[in-house]
Amino acid sequence: MNLNIPVRSFFSFEQATPHVADTRFLKGTLLGWDQANRLPDLMAIDGKDPYADVYLGWSEEGIYLGVDVKGTPALEVQTKRPLKGDGIQIWLDTRDVREAHRASRFCHHFYFLPTGGPSDGPAAGQVRIRRARAQNKPCEPQSITVASRMSKKGYRLSAFLPADILTGFEPDDNNRFGFTYLIRDRKLGRQFWTADEPLPVAYDPSLWATVVLV
Repeated sequence: MNLNIPVRSFFSFEQATPHVADTRFLKGTLLGWDQANRLPDLMAIDGKDPYADVYLGWSEEGIYLGVDVKGTPALEVQTKRPLKGDGIQIWLDTRDVREAHRASRFCHHFYFLPTGGPSDGPAAGQVRIRRARAQNKPCEPQSITVASRMSKKGYRLSAFLPADILTGFEPDDNNRFGFTYLIRDRKLGRQFWTADEPLPVAYDPSLWATVVLV
């Protein structure tokens, strides 16, 4: 039986994530992102081509995310059930406990929608992680800063997650995070960083990669 398990899920990855000072990308253009903040393409390990560039950065104030989707999207966003429709999801573990197979209160799951929010703009939020040993109440959506720009050739989205919604965010004492992402589009398909279904990547932090805040 072919379970279609990606080759990259059998490896552990570690990626340096530089500090960010220029935050012009929060206007939705991605201007200001340094190429050093672009996450490497892991899809090539499985012989596939990515359709989006993903950027990650940090400052003492929080975590920054950028996504540049290159291709004609066919988004089917579900604002009431955001995990069932198209969009972007990320998982963060501010303690990077590699041997843990269940999330702790330091693990976070966020989603980002390039459209479908107020005035048909972007939207974002946090959801609980299934089977977590412990977790805090999800933050209010307005706590997350998100901006996007749509076009016929794709879309760009940038977001900021402030430190006060990231339990355990203490970069001076711990600069290693667990991290992975998933991008979904009905036409372009699924782009993910480390692992995907049928593996339990949505609630097993051991399947995430390590990012080192530098």
